[in-house]
Amino acid sequence: MTFEIYHQLGHRDVWSLQSIDEDQTGDGVIISPRSRSMPRVEKLGDSIKRKAIFDPQILNPKVVLKNMESYDFYPGCILPAGFDTDEYIVDSTLIAERCIDFQVRNNFRFLVIPTRFYQGMPPVDEFIENQNQQSITPFLSTVKKLGLKKEMILQLFLTGHMIKNKEYTDNLLNWITGIEGISGIYLVTELHPRQKQIRDAEFLLSLLNFTNSLYKNKMKTILGYLNSESLLLSIANPSILTIGSYGNVRIFHHSMFEISEKDLIQIPNLQIYVPTLIDWLDYPYIEIMKRKTFKSPIFFGDNKYLTKMLNPGYRGTAHNIEPHKHYYIEMSKQLRQIRTVENQNRYQEVCKIIESAKQGFSQLDEAGIDVGDKGAFLPHWLTAAKQFAEVQGWGV
Repeated sequence: MTFEIYHQLGHRDVWSLQSIDEDQTGDGVIISPRSRSMPRVEKLGDSIKRKAIFDPQILNPKVVLKNMESYDFYPGCILPAGFDTDEYIVDSTLIAERCIDFQVRNNFRFLVIPTRFYQGMPPVDEFIENQNQQSITPFLSTVKKLGLKKEMILQLFLTGHMIKNKEYTDNLLNWITGIEGISGIYLVTELHPRQKQIRDAEFLLSLLNFTNSLYKNKMKTILGYLNSESLLLSIANPSILTIGSYGNVRIFHHSMFEISEKDLIQIPNLQIYVPTLIDWLDYPYIEIMKRKTFKSPIFFGDNKYLTKMLNPGYRGTAHNIEPHKHYYIEMSKQLRQIRTVENQNRYQEVCKIIESAKQGFSQLDEAGIDVGDKGAFLPHWLTAAKQFAEVQGWGV
């Protein structure tokens, strides 16, 4: 099946909105209350909101960050004495009513049922019971009471430990598919520890299998907070894949919701996404590569933002707009290319992209450009793809 490309909004989300409008780099957005206050969400145009997914982000009910304070459905805003598990359960219906009201009033694409994030791998029965009691039951009861017909998506946060345990995910699959009225899952995974690019073939294979199982059970699957592994995950038939600007919307970690975005913002090195490598390189490497035989558009891509960055007089930083809009264009090009084919054909295209990236890193090495172990993620990706393909009967 084909899939849609959504921008995971975060810091400077206006860049994503501009990129979708001006450069057609996505089909919609996932809105983040952590980054955009309620008044600013409500001011978005109807054409944006109709296609948008609103992420309530109630994953940590103990914390309400600055922009989140503008919404009236967070437990910390409702509970007068602060968070308490027992009181949270008592007031869960009020939380559900307010969260649903906001989503319905703004006519977002889906009605998203939020759930909590749990670290590690709590017993699966306990995990399911807590999610049902604190989120799912009050939300579904409210939807039924109001007589709403909106399509519903369940948000789910899973850790690497959960994803890699097949018995655990089998239990989750049975639970998910048995929830009446749910048409899909908005899945966010946390792999810890991890590098910027995932180097864990077991995790990737397990995520491919779980995503494909949801597809086989006729569930829509939205995969959030993705880096360029979105290319690999496309072979498991997700409904929506995401791209994002800064690293904290391409890599999920629950600690992001324990401290304000402003406090997290640092000025990283200027990096440029290199589509041939399906990875980012620090800008000084790009300067050296320009003097060698690595030419655009074959290696770097081809767009107006890249042209500006490759200009000898360019003095940008990671907070400039060009590297992000360049990434949106080139990443969306790659995703659009592979979504035109399906199943084994898509798998073969993805393998070609990964093999091409391996060759690209080899070319850098042969040219005396040492980028360390940045290409070390590629064997993990290729292994996961081939193991998944073998189970599907596609050959390797």
